[in-house]
Amino acid sequence: MLCYIEKKALKYPLTNYIIGKFKPKIIEISHYKDVFNRTHQNFNFQKSQNRIILAVKENISFYKGSKFCNNRGYDNFYYSTQILGCIYNCQYCYIGGMYPCGYPVIFVNEDDFINEAEKLKNAYIPISYETDLLAFEGIYPFHKKWIELARKREDLLIESRTKSANAKRLPDNPPKNFLLGFSLSPKEINRFELKAPPLEKRVESLKIAIQKGYNVEIAIDPVIKTDNYKTIYKNFIKYLKNEIDLSKINIEIGAFRMNKDFLKRLRKIHLSEVTWYPYKIEKGEARYEDEKKIIEYIKGLL
Repeated sequence: MLCYIEKKALKYPLTNYIIGKFKPKIIEISHYKDVFNRTHQNFNFQKSQNRIILAVKENISFYKGSKFCNNRGYDNFYYSTQILGCIYNCQYCYIGGMYPCGYPVIFVNEDDFINEAEKLKNAYIPISYETDLLAFEGIYPFHKKWIELARKREDLLIESRTKSANAKRLPDNPPKNFLLGFSLSPKEINRFELKAPPLEKRVESLKIAIQKGYNVEIAIDPVIKTDNYKTIYKNFIKYLKNEIDLSKINIEIGAFRMNKDFLKRLRKIHLSEVTWYPYKIEKGEARYEDEKKIIEYIKGLL
């Protein structure tokens, strides 16, 4: 592992934990943007490298949630950005269209994020909005303090959504207002989810989370309209029904949709049928022409 580390980040316990555990090669930098925001970077090459950036987030504030996402009935919908970027490289993910760099940035001043979250009231807070936080749990136990916050504050709904198979690393018996969402896709769609665990591993992780007492949700999102997608998703839902009691789990469904500018950047990274599908562009958004029919079809299967 190689770590680019801001000089001011060297004194933090999270930094010392990672250095002590992995003994990485260290390159000291003045500011994370000196690496992260450089032009002409090779995103896919960087994704193949075992490198991270450790930094201190200044002037922390949470961001208003996107209209593309479910606010779960909360007027106060804010998301945390404790990590920018992801270890996976899914070809349909908007993160690839947001950032110029494939190396994730981990902000090491975690207590400042928790303190900022404590200022919110009656709020829904996704903590893996621009990353897959659970995918990093093998590097550091990022979820511990968020779960403690949820236990202390019943008016907050804290959500972590993941494609990882790391549920075994999580604490047992979390409060019900900590939501763990598993993003599941058919095996045939896994080919677009570069570096992510296969469907079977994710389902096994979901089962472990249920055993640990987690409030679990399934996200079939985004549904990808590939060749023969109706049969693919029919077999996928049949598989899930054989593995899990779906009547006891909330399921969120969404078809591919993305900001058109993010999609334009994503097309420079991935020459994929997902990125280059002829989406309908309307009001700055790329969507399937028959999006409603796609979602209704998946609902019918369930």
